[in-house]
Amino acid sequence: IMREANIINIDNLSVSLQKKPILHTINLSVQKGEIVCILGANGSGKSTLLKAILGIVDYSGHILLNGLESARLSNLARSKLLSYVPQIHYTSLPFSLLEVVIMGRFARAPLFSYSKQDKQKAIEVLERFGIAHLAHNNFTTLSGGQRQLGLIARALVQESEIVILDEPVSALDISYSFKLLEIIKSLQKTILLTSHHPEQCFIAHKVLMIKQGRTLVYDNADKALRESHINALYDIHSTRIDLPNNGRYFCQIFNHKESHND
Repeated sequence: IMREANIINIDNLSVSLQKKPILHTINLSVQKGEIVCILGANGSGKSTLLKAILGIVDYSGHILLNGLESARLSNLARSKLLSYVPQIHYTSLPFSLLEVVIMGRFARAPLFSYSKQDKQKAIEVLERFGIAHLAHNNFTTLSGGQRQLGLIARALVQESEIVILDEPVSALDISYSFKLLEIIKSLQKTILLTSHHPEQCFIAHKVLMIKQGRTLVYDNADKALRESHINALYDIHSTRIDLPNNGRYFCQIFNHKESHND
């Protein structure tokens, strides 16, 4: 792959937190417009990888965003390249949904001010997501799915090239999960998202599997989502079921003795 075509290049990335090694020599290249789904068990280092890319934790090695070393970027410069959707957002601050979305414009606007155009852009995105009627509702009164859509809307109005989502559908029910994933797929951005669930990777071009802080597999989704890889990643015995949406579901198989007492 020509490196110039890559919007993200990660070389020999290692991260230690409180002197404990969390990530070991991760290598990753992502082309503009690609969706990469990052799979791994709890504590595998998925969130730490996102934090390193976002400039929240120190790292050794290189993280190049559009050819620029992430650690050397100012917060403002980084926020023009990257927007971030955290796992699930509980805030007690008395902001309306519209105000939360407009905050995404602060990377573009001086001194926390925003224009009529900024407000219009926020309303357009809320309309696209089907939640414009909630614009003036207090953010804390919204359902989990509505809040998550609001945070994705906030990331979108930031107009960054790369959107990073940490388990975007982990707290949502199934009907909202797939709707949300389809919306994420339609954003036409370079997207990194973490997940626990391989069936959520149906929107991904590539899948990165991290086990104990190391790359187990990084490949096209078709090649990555195989029983042997999932079994190694989660230390289970599974069988793969192909879903109508091009997703893959991995069903854990127990032998008769194990399941008999369940």
